Amino acid sequence: MNSALIQNTILSLVTTSLTFAAVFLLNHLNKTKSITNEVLRKMLHIGAGTLYLAIYFYNNHGQFSKYLNIFPNLLWICILIWKSQYHSSTHHLHDPVLDIMTRNQHESELLYGPLFFNSVVIICGTIFYKTIPGSLIMGLLTWGDGLAAVIGVRYGSQRKIYGNKSLDGLLTFFIVGIVASIIYIFVLVNLQSVHLFKICVISFVTAVVETLSSSNIDNLTVPLSILVTYYFIF
Repeated sequence: MNSALIQNTILSLVTTSLTFAAVFLLNHLNKTKSITNEVLRKMLHIGAGTLYLAIYFYNNHGQFSKYLNIFPNLLWICILIWKSQYHSSTHHLHDPVLDIMTRNQHESELLYGPLFFNSVVIICGTIFYKTIPGSLIMGLLTWGDGLAAVIGVRYGSQRKIYGNKSLDGLLTFFIVGIVASIIYIFVLVNLQSVHLFKICVISFVTAVVETLSSSNIDNLTVPLSILVTYYFIF
């Protein structure tokens, strides 16, 4: 077993363990009612997306072993599908997956936002591995979308602009998305690939798309809008 394979395997196991640790920690906070369900879900969303930055440490010379970065997401996809089917016939109370990954503790919700998010991470960890599009998608989807929901719920109740989406959420997505995109591109690609004006355009377009999208599908519409805008202006 070569050193690249060993390094990438260890990283994959560490990140997988961290995802489970985050779920158990947030489940504890949920039981104590320390944080609202919306904040809990977005904390998990942000934490999972931030772990994507761990691919910086993967050894690119390990042939296909660098793609072990997607193992945690493949595992969680299996868990989500299993949970959605398992709970359809047996409704256990206080299931940590349902409690912190869904809004209404409905099994079917696992097959929307959580499943879409993990699928997008897998695509960014393979097809867009250490590229500008992958960095933009994960930066905007993780921090832009994550904080937009929290700020929108907390401060945007009086400034609704479309459905339950607020001006506060849109502006948060736009500003935070720019900062996150710069950080992700800088870490995973290089500083020379940071084009501020183009990032601002992509962040604004994506913020508008997210505002107009249903909460069930924004984990798909956000990445798609980023890709379309990226290939138009880069």
